[in-house]
Amino acid sequence: MKKVGIVIPIYNVEKYLKECLDSVINQTYTNLEIILVNDGSTDENSLNIVKEYTLKDKRITLFDKKNGGLSSARNVGIEFFYGEYEIQYIEKENELNIFKIVGNNPQNIYKIYKYENALANDRLEIPKIDYIIFLDSDNYWELNCIEECVVRMQNVDVLLFDYKCVYEDGIKDKGKKTRFQKFSYNDECIISPKEYAQRAEEVGMRDISFGVMGMIDFDFLRSIKLKFINYIINEDIHFGMVLFACAKSICILPKPLYICILRSNSISNHDKKITKENVSEYFKDLYEAFGENAKEAKNYLKAASRVITALEMIEFFKEQKSENALAIKETFLSFYVKKALMIKKFKKDPLNLKEKLPIITPYIETRIPYDLWKIWQKVKSFFK
Repeated sequence: MKKVGIVIPIYNVEKYLKECLDSVINQTYTNLEIILVNDGSTDENSLNIVKEYTLKDKRITLFDKKNGGLSSARNVGIEFFYGEYEIQYIEKENELNIFKIVGNNPQNIYKIYKYENALANDRLEIPKIDYIIFLDSDNYWELNCIEECVVRMQNVDVLLFDYKCVYEDGIKDKGKKTRFQKFSYNDECIISPKEYAQRAEEVGMRDISFGVMGMIDFDFLRSIKLKFINYIINEDIHFGMVLFACAKSICILPKPLYICILRSNSISNHDKKITKENVSEYFKDLYEAFGENAKEAKNYLKAASRVITALEMIEFFKEQKSENALAIKETFLSFYVKKALMIKKFKKDPLNLKEKLPIITPYIETRIPYDLWKIWQKVKSFFK
């Protein structure tokens, strides 16, 4: 059986956490390595709940870390599976063995917890996984989610599945179309990134985000050395763009395996009310830079994230020559780069990102469809 690594960031979700974790540990597919990352939760019970589940299920490894946001928490799981941490045993708490990171600790991990009966000789070994998948801790999966994915992962780099949204009171969200509905992906199929880009052109959509709602071949992910960008929002855009540009094949699975609960205080909801008492650690500096004006600080973070994402994508595509990568670049890059200009409207620029705009502006141009662009390149080369 192929082994699947699951990474779940956790931040102040005590009300919803058990529903999420029950959907994971009760999956019909059982060969799992479950990484829970407590991202500096300040509520009363999130950390206690994940400790309880770590004692309940030998497949769980719990990381407790300084608050750093979704990207940082997901990167903990990626880096752990990459084998980037040197880990040392320090003590025991009840039946949990506690470890620490020795040396380089980029995500500020305090402690690692593992049920003692799941260990050999008190050593925490780095598990070898075949596939990796992410889940937000205030949502959950259908119980056959992993099983449905694994049987389709042979000879593909990435798999996408659909989702369904319900409001917290149980009412289904009928107003918003999913990406699968927008792209008219009604049948299961395997496509190339170029074909994904062409479909995006046809339907006039520019959605290439990837965070949850899909599975990745782990050897492929490791080969491209991809991680999430820390301290930004909409981090799944850069991650998805690089992932798709490097992939050779993508499996489209039009089944709603991810249940997205629409809540006012979702861990990925950037419109929730922020006060001096509940401001997250990684956002605190910007919050203070804007005189504790949460709305202005959040809008700046959104604009700053777009600039940082644009800069990273521009740098990435400099080295990409494959047909798939060029298709992704020509279809999506200009669209997302234009969004970075939002930074201009802010008088304050505590991250000094406006000075980076000259790097970005050459990529803001009238974009032509990828196939026409290829023809134009051939015409130009003919006259050289």
